[in-house]
Amino acid sequence: MGKRQFRGAENGDGPRKRQRVVHEAPTSEVIHTSRQLRQLLAFDPDLGRSRHGLQSFKLLLDSLISRDDITDNAEKRQQHELRFTIVKEYLQSTKPIEDDESSTYLPDIMQTWSHAGQVNNENLLSAVPVVLALLLKLLSQSLELTPIGLGICRTLLQKRQQELISRSLSADKGKAFIISPTLRMLREAVCFDGGAIARLMFRARVSMLKSLARNMGIVHIGEEPEDIKKPSPRTNAVQFFLSALKYLHPEAKKELLAQRDVVTALTRDIKQDLPYLVLELLNGLRDHVLLDNKVPREAKSNLLSSTTLIKISGLYYYRQVNGDLPSIPEVAHDFLMTACTNPSCGVLRQDTGLYPREADPNAAIPSADLEELGLEAIVWMNKFKTEVPVRNFVLSNLLQNLRPWSSVKQSELITSIFKVAPELIADFFIKNKSFTFEPKLSATWIGYAAFLFTTVALPLPEYFCRGSGYAELPPPTSVVMDNILPLPLNQKALSRCLTNKSRMVSFFATRILILAVQKLDTAVRMHQDPAHSSKSHNNQALWTEAARRLVDEFCQRSPGIKEMINSYRSIPEDDILHREAASQLLRLYYEVIPQVALMAKFDVSPLLETALKRLSKHEKQKETRSEEDVESDPRDFALSLKELENLLAIAGYSPGMRWFAATEQLTLSPFTTLLKVYVEAPHGVSLAPVRRVLDFVAVEQQVVPAKDKGHPGISVLLEPLMELMASSPSSLAILWPFLDKCLTRYTTAPVKYLEMLQDLAKDAEDEVLTVSPLVAAIIEQLPFAAKAADSKSTLERLGRFLPKFLGYSAAAGESKPLLEAALAVMSESFAQGLEKSLTVPKKHPFKQAKGGKSTEAKQDTNNTTAEGKKSESGDDVVALDSEQLERVLNAPDSLAADNSALVKWQNKSVDELVDEGHAISLISLLASEHASIRKEALVNILKMAAKVQQSEYEEKEQIWLLLSELAETARVAAASQAVNAVVPLPSTVIAFACHAVNVLRDPTHSLYPKINSFLISGPFWSVDRVPLADEVLTEEPAVGDSYYAQLNWLLAYLLDGLRTSKDLELFHKKRAKGPLFERLLAVAGNPYMRTPLRMQVLRILYRATKIEGGSTTLITRFGVVSWLEELSKMKKSMSATQSQGGAGNIVSSEDEVAVYKGLLKRIWETCDKGRVEGWSKGGVEKVIV
Repeated sequence: MGKRQFRGAENGDGPRKRQRVVHEAPTSEVIHTSRQLRQLLAFDPDLGRSRHGLQSFKLLLDSLISRDDITDNAEKRQQHELRFTIVKEYLQSTKPIEDDESSTYLPDIMQTWSHAGQVNNENLLSAVPVVLALLLKLLSQSLELTPIGLGICRTLLQKRQQELISRSLSADKGKAFIISPTLRMLREAVCFDGGAIARLMFRARVSMLKSLARNMGIVHIGEEPEDIKKPSPRTNAVQFFLSALKYLHPEAKKELLAQRDVVTALTRDIKQDLPYLVLELLNGLRDHVLLDNKVPREAKSNLLSSTTLIKISGLYYYRQVNGDLPSIPEVAHDFLMTACTNPSCGVLRQDTGLYPREADPNAAIPSADLEELGLEAIVWMNKFKTEVPVRNFVLSNLLQNLRPWSSVKQSELITSIFKVAPELIADFFIKNKSFTFEPKLSATWIGYAAFLFTTVALPLPEYFCRGSGYAELPPPTSVVMDNILPLPLNQKALSRCLTNKSRMVSFFATRILILAVQKLDTAVRMHQDPAHSSKSHNNQALWTEAARRLVDEFCQRSPGIKEMINSYRSIPEDDILHREAASQLLRLYYEVIPQVALMAKFDVSPLLETALKRLSKHEKQKETRSEEDVESDPRDFALSLKELENLLAIAGYSPGMRWFAATEQLTLSPFTTLLKVYVEAPHGVSLAPVRRVLDFVAVEQQVVPAKDKGHPGISVLLEPLMELMASSPSSLAILWPFLDKCLTRYTTAPVKYLEMLQDLAKDAEDEVLTVSPLVAAIIEQLPFAAKAADSKSTLERLGRFLPKFLGYSAAAGESKPLLEAALAVMSESFAQGLEKSLTVPKKHPFKQAKGGKSTEAKQDTNNTTAEGKKSESGDDVVALDSEQLERVLNAPDSLAADNSALVKWQNKSVDELVDEGHAISLISLLASEHASIRKEALVNILKMAAKVQQSEYEEKEQIWLLLSELAETARVAAASQAVNAVVPLPSTVIAFACHAVNVLRDPTHSLYPKINSFLISGPFWSVDRVPLADEVLTEEPAVGDSYYAQLNWLLAYLLDGLRTSKDLELFHKKRAKGPLFERLLAVAGNPYMRTPLRMQVLRILYRATKIEGGSTTLITRFGVVSWLEELSKMKKSMSATQSQGGAGNIVSSEDEVAVYKGLLKRIWETCDKGRVEGWSKGGVEKVIV
């Protein structure tokens, strides 16, 4: 077949290929007058001349925009003013006569643009938007020319211009020289005059947002980086989108963010964007979407999809060359932290704690099934071992794309998400099995170990859920276990870590196990909470079984106790930090899981002896160290003491511990060595645990009388030793062997020394044997000490110690005749052993020691005497002044009117109305002093009630009933007073309604049943009664042991409800069960009530003093002066009792007494003094003043 002939031009001379399009550079000229500019921009069918005029105008605008006021000299400023005058005169000359929406600004340029579209001239289609963008940018800097700029923007919204814009935006992807200028022009238009025409532009979104998603995908192509002066279509499209978000109203933002293709394209190529664009994008989305409370939650959810969050998380690996800008990874981290942990941002959904999505924690299960099957009767209890359904599926998808072992920021993000959404912990580790905890000392393993450490350190959700109390059924054991010990921390991996040669690997595993056991202890305590056995729950057996199963599961997942013991024994002595951690882990096992710890038959005596030997060695080095030697770190001694504390606790659980038996390693017995550590410990070291062990062992071995008999216990021995330590430290070195021998011999044969005391009592004619048997052991050993080689120095030291010891014993209430007889026997040994007589008082040396300080002050900090200097009586406590009292007791008025609530609620969903407080703000307006505001509020409450009833909100019936009954109460109150306006309701009614909303939105709240019963009791409320006051104060709580929680709720709403004199009348009005003030004072008089609740009552009294006549009423009708006086006395007596027992907190007690006195002073200053003086005949003034 032959070749076909060309059918082109005649003679076949025409070109066979498409001619190449050549873009010639436009010509230009310098503009000197506005007339010249007008002639250049006049419409001309010749496209070359039109382009010449536009290019000349562009260069003029460039020179005006790119000027610098700081570096320009006077001549350049003059030239700039001349050029600006040219542009100004040109714009004034082309301004239409009638300025309306149909007027066309810059008609010649618009006609040129239209003609370019008709003839398809791409050069002019690009040049016109360039000129218009520069012109709008220039006009935005001039307030005088702003109307003209607005006119140009409105011209762009005309039909012909919209068609041209739509055509340019949908041009081929390769024609970026047309797309980019058009997007820049639109951005300048939407930003002009603070977004004045943004709303109008959004109405024309069909053309203005044409191909926006596609244009966001036209990125810069080439090996060279993108030029900032010539941004790609994607850069211009993203900037235009962000500008629109900034100036559009919330509903328009919602519709814009609903375009999924645009939202997806927004972050698709974010890793390739320039740093400044990434910063603009993240900051713009954060400021104008996430943190904009007016943007609906669903709109934010449309933006922050899984795809968007994953793309943004990729910025953790963004390589940034320019160091002048903020770090992109840090900005992205802050953005993700805000988006993923703030519920208002639309991503985080409220979960139910450790109850998965398909689990009903309050499901009704027949009691017969529960008794027969136990936990197996719950169908979902064993369902979530391989998969955990979650509500936060978006966050779940994001977490699977993060690598916590490679970045500290990513680890912080994940743990922050775990903290606000604990349901994701189990889900994350079930799905993410790409990394195991097999020990391998590398940077990756250390990063993963640190992440697991912070995860285990997260607290368990309160009540295991989001409610205000425990659910009926316990959470799934597997989910709780995954929160305590995540799946990578299995028995095999942890055992290998403990036995690893690397000390760091073993230390990491030890610290993680410590947190896990502490967390297990918390979980078991929550399972054993008495609230499970209340009338409403009564599932204590079920929760107990769940706790037992949880402990069994933990034992199967954690390493054996023998491996932990072997790991502890293998730690070098110089690794003090690791030894302290390992000893703490063993102690926790003995305290939390004793059934496992005691199976190992662990003999703690050698380790305890080693620890005591180390401390003794430290003391010897301290004594022999010269002043020139470098002192050791006191933190090392504190850690050693902490290790000793842990070993002592283990020894307390060990039945075979020998406290009074010396060994080859220790010259003194463990008990005496502890005494030595306690007395000679450096300043600032906490010794409370050592003191508790000494007390326990001394009472257990009957070295001293028990504390329940009024005896201070081991203090009678510690006080004289500490006084000797302060006055003559060298004396103690000789005393320790003698004292250890006495203690050892007594504990070996206690009956012998008790008989010696009985014989001594017969000689002293005293039948009361309240003397420490240690006295008899000292009497027996003194003759041997007098015959020793160093008897002189020993007796001299004993001569300083024994009078103090006997004196403190007498001051502690021991038998004085017996002590006198013992002192007489001791004096004989001193007379035989010393060549010169030793001055030892023979008669009542006890009086000298009665004022001795107790060693209890040393329980927290050694050698600290500041606590002893405080007043024990509280008589010198100074009352708080008015400013301090206001700072403590003044509470803000929560019913303060916010009139904007009348309109804010209308565009909110029902969930937002209830959860974000818009309903409460609207209800509060019923307390407004203006009748018109109250009327508007009532109308809006009825509208809100109708909106709630038509919604799908879970608690819509209760919220609707509350709002309707409140409105009906306001109507009935107005009708009873025969007025047309909405009368002010009592503040107690309004405050009750506000606080009841928060209860009704949470069905697990302890007051939920009572408030529902109150709502169904009648169509309106009595304004003469205080709602639910009788029910809370006198009736048993409906849910568990929640009396104080309900009382706290009642006091909070009563405080908000006391604002006016009419409210005060409700508080002191006579009722069947007594006035409300009288009942509140009786409740607060409970000596065991917690301080925060009592402070709430004091705040109510303080609020009453702000009302006219309130202070006078409190004094004359309720005896508040006597009540406050009795409270002060009660607090002082409790403080004294606690200080004697060593567990008091005198500082807080003094603060409370100061508050009482300050409130008394406030009541006196604000009362009617004449009436009160006449009523009390001057008695109140004497008490207060």
